[in-house]
Amino acid sequence: MTLVGHTLTGAAVGVAVLPKRAGWVHKILHQVVFMLLANLPDLPLVNWGHDKYFYSHSVFVNILFIIIGILFLTYSKNVCTKIGGWPTLAGGAIAWLSHLLLDSFYNHGKGVMIYWPLSTGRLILPIPWLAPVATVLPPYSPKTIQVFMIEFLTFAPFLLIAILIRIFDLDKKVAGLVASRIHLKKS
Repeated sequence: MTLVGHTLTGAAVGVAVLPKRAGWVHKILHQVVFMLLANLPDLPLVNWGHDKYFYSHSVFVNILFIIIGILFLTYSKNVCTKIGGWPTLAGGAIAWLSHLLLDSFYNHGKGVMIYWPLSTGRLILPIPWLAPVATVLPPYSPKTIQVFMIEFLTFAPFLLIAILIRIFDLDKKVAGLVASRIHLKKS
């Protein structure tokens, strides 16, 4: 998958866990961090990303890094509270791990060695209209632009839904409706 799908998914998760009282600078920084987290397994580092795909796309390796990050943020003075607490930490982990699931959606049939080092099995959940590209660096071919647009049309609705839920406080309204239904059934 290209960075379009990963970035939109990270942004959607970021919107979902954005602290309510955040200022504009905090909101922008929050979204940038979530978009980066969703792209971490593909960062072009030595022995990481597509250089060592099996390693950088292993759920066990990524969870180890997530645990280290959460421990660091939890035990740093007031950092966990300043960034939004446990909902933000959990959302960051979800955004990061979403990368592995999204990469399994490609229709090239190779899958992701998500269980490495315990298994060389691959997770393959192809979605027929999602296709890989040879490179995501400019200049863009018409095929690359087409793949970007298809990913945008596939994943932008998730970001839109997250934004609408936050704007209209639908999360609280749905929770209140569910709570009232549960209360009525008990009566």
